[in-house]
Amino acid sequence: MPLGRGVVRRVREPRPTPADRSRAVGERKTRAVEEPLDVRLRTREVYPILEVRNPLHGTAYWVLLPEFPAAGSALCTCTDFARRGLGTCKHIEAGFAWFGEHPDASPLLPSRRGGVRSATVWKEIDRRISEGSRAGMPESERVRRAGAVLFERRRGEPDP
Repeated sequence: MPLGRGVVRRVREPRPTPADRSRAVGERKTRAVEEPLDVRLRTREVYPILEVRNPLHGTAYWVLLPEFPAAGSALCTCTDFARRGLGTCKHIEAGFAWFGEHPDASPLLPSRRGGVRSATVWKEIDRRISEGSRAGMPESERVRRAGAVLFERRRGEPDP
């Protein structure tokens, strides 16, 4: 059946190869070093939370590193992280580079949060993702809403 006027046929892109993925990750590492990103440690209790700003673009994103120094579960609030599925972005890479330059800023043991259990947090993330898919949210919005649970504060708890 012919497509009507104004109808765009989407072409499915081939799955990226490991070489494509490696190249994409390398590109983000390069951009993290070359772009004038301003990294600020917001808290280091339980796990590090960084704010990464780009003064040229006027953007700021939160980076969470719950298993620092391992990068496996790093999260960022930027759309590149949400959409690409690489597990990293220039903001996360800038955060790790910042820690390389500031080794004294290592995470602290839990104190004021009383030891948040990661299983509880990830269960809430899974719930929000599935709730978003039932509500028909775009994937990027579902991921952002689910990731927001990591940055939410308890009532009366001060900002980092």
